[in-house]
Parts: sequence; C-alpha cells; structure tokens
Amino acid sequence: MKTMNLNRSVLAGLALALCFGPTDLRAAAGDLYVADTSNGAIFNYAPGGARSTFATGLTQPVAVAFDRKGNLFVANSGSGTIQMESTIFKFAPDGTRTTFANLGLSMPLSMAFDGASNLFVSNSLDILKFSPGGRQSTFASNVDGVWALASDKFGNLYAASRNFIVKFTPDGSSSTFATLSDPGGSTTALAFDAEGSLFAKRDNAILKISSDGSSSTTFASGDFQANSLAFDAENRLFAGLNAFNSGEPGIVKFAPNGTRTTFAFGPLYPTGLAFGPVTEKLRNISARGLVGTGDNVLIGGFIVGGNALANNAVVVRAIGPSLAQAGVSAPLADPTLELHNSTGAVIVSNNDWQDTQKEQIMATGLAPTNPNESAIYATLPAGSYTAVVHGGNNTTGNALVEVYAVAK
Repeated sequence: MKTMNLNRSVLAGLALALCFGPTDLRAAAGDLYVADTSNGAIFNYAPGGARSTFATGLTQPVAVAFDRKGNLFVANSGSGTIQMESTIFKFAPDGTRTTFANLGLSMPLSMAFDGASNLFVSNSLDILKFSPGGRQSTFASNVDGVWALASDKFGNLYAASRNFIVKFTPDGSSSTFATLSDPGGSTTALAFDAEGSLFAKRDNAILKISSDGSSSTTFASGDFQANSLAFDAENRLFAGLNAFNSGEPGIVKFAPNGTRTTFAFGPLYPTGLAFGPVTEKLRNISARGLVGTGDNVLIGGFIVGGNALANNAVVVRAIGPSLAQAGVSAPLADPTLELHNSTGAVIVSNNDWQDTQKEQIMATGLAPTNPNESAIYATLPAGSYTAVVHGGNNTTGNALVEVYAVAK
C-alpha cells in the first residue's frame, strides 16, 4: 500500500479534529478491579493503589470483564459440584448484583467482550457466546485446551489453545494467529496493548507477540497468576502475583519500556484483572470535498479519549455514489477508505463495505446504501486517528468522510 505523508494538508479546510469526551464519569472509572479467589471477593484499586472492597460472598471468582456501560461481569466457578454450580454474575456500577448466566458444571476459565458487547467465555474445550441480553450459544467447540481470551480493537476474538493462539473473526471464521513453543505449558492470560501487540501469560513468563503474530519475545518472568493481565489508559501492563503476606508484591506494573514496579502488596491471590472503563461519546463528524489523484485525498482527523480498548466503538464511512441522490454533482464512483493511527500507519482499510465486517456494520444501522462505498467498524483505544478517502482505480469526484459513534 502506498505510503502517504499525513502531515500535509492536501485539501485545505477538510482536515477535521474532534475529541471524544467523557460523558458519564463514575467514581470507579479507571480503577483496577481484581478477583481474589482466596477471599471470594472483588477488590478495586484506585490509580494510586488505595484498595477497597467492591463485592464479597463469591466462591472462586476466576475472571472479570467490563462491558462498555461499566457493568462488571464475574465468572464465579463455585467448587465444581452440583451444590455450587458455576455462575456469571453481573455487577452494576453501584455494586448491585444479578445473575447473568448459569453455567452448571461447566467451569469458566476466561472472559472477554467484543466491540458489539457480546460476552465470550472459555471452559477448556468450548467457547460460549452470550448476547448483551444473555442469550447463550456455542461460538466454537472442540478447541482443545482453550483458556485465555482477548478481543482486539476490530472485534476479532483471540483464544489461547495449547501451543496455539487462534484468531476468530466476528463471523466465526478461525485461523492460527501464533504458534507458541517456548516456554511450554498453558497460556492463561491475554491482553492487547494500545499499539496492537498481544501479551500472553504462559507458565512463568509474559510473552510479547507482534501484531501480526509472526514473532514473540519474553517480556517478563515471574510467578504470575492466571487471567492476571490488563492494560491501563497509559498503556502500562498490570500483572497479578501470588502474595501470601504483606511483604510480597501482589500486583506489579510495567511501564511501556518494561520497567517494573510494585503496585500493590499482599496477601492477595489475584485470578482476574480488569480496568473500569470511562464511558465515551463521539459527536458525529463529516466533511465533503473533491477527491483527486495522488495525494489529493480527503482527510478527516479525530481524537479518541478513554482508557479501554473496547470502549470507543466507531463506524467510519466513505460515501460517494449515493451523493447523487442528494443532488451532489460528480460524485466519487468508487471511494476507498483507510484508517491511520497517530504515527500515520494504516491500521485497517476497506474498499467495498460488504467485503469485510458486513454483519457488524449492518447491525449498527450505519451501513452505506451503495455497495461500492466503504465503511470500517472499529473499537479504538485513546489516541489520534485519521480517516483518508481515495478514489479506487484513480477515479475522481466529490466524496463524504464520516465518523459515527456506535451506541450500545
């Protein structure tokens, strides 16, 4: 794909800037929530490390995950007996608890939300999918040894299975994302950083896997707990450790450069970490302009705030042919769309919107009316982004670039 200098304003007045600002800041937004199996509790830690108790009375809580509305979901494994069946509890931001799903004797191991607010739960063999309303289905079956789950910013689900990490697209198609052999053992935690690298807790190490899955390196070593990886708004990695007394680190924090410090001391047996999201709202933006050839493109810039990878769901569109219905002359016949991050790198592109993410885009109600138009669905971490519209096959004409919030 052609490299373009995005710092150059090729269409004066058409480069946009917009901020996604917090609209419902709760006291717990940005706090770290920790499942502690030894105490049957959920603790929350303020950014400075002060601890309070969010919920008690649980039996072996093994995983935690937030939806985009700030509800905390807890996989409570019980004891694996008929008397204590596995349950997924839903906690409202004020701590009110309801039962979201009963899993019977199926032992949950990990949970993850995608950008459409579907909840995925692994149980060593299958991956279950729960709609936002709680409807259960089997997303993938006979995935041998499946444990850790994570969702990337584009709604793809990643599952660690034995020596592989499998990538599932929103339509359920699967492929091998990465093969892991050293160190051996089970991969019990996954987390994406803001740049798209995947971090995996595997035995006594945390591995850093490149965004394309082609390589991995050892990021850190230690007696890390299962499900105990999470990134905060500053792209710092938090990991839980076994801590049997007050002198032992229970949670450690890694700066982006790998520098390690202690965030919280024990006693603590953390088996799940999740950061409380900051609810965001995008004010829709759009701009129309003439798209020429070469660097004569249409640019729309926007800024995302917040602290969660799945917190800012957007649909970006490039509209051309349908503008004729609005009386626009010389509409661009074949718009193509690129989404760039703050470094100028292309993170995703699209030509005809029905070719990729068709179901996700249709579900938002924001699908273009013409199949030759372009659209991208993405859930973006905090940062600056640029939407760039080209003309396919060097076509020229008037086009519209738009960015929409996806309300959930």
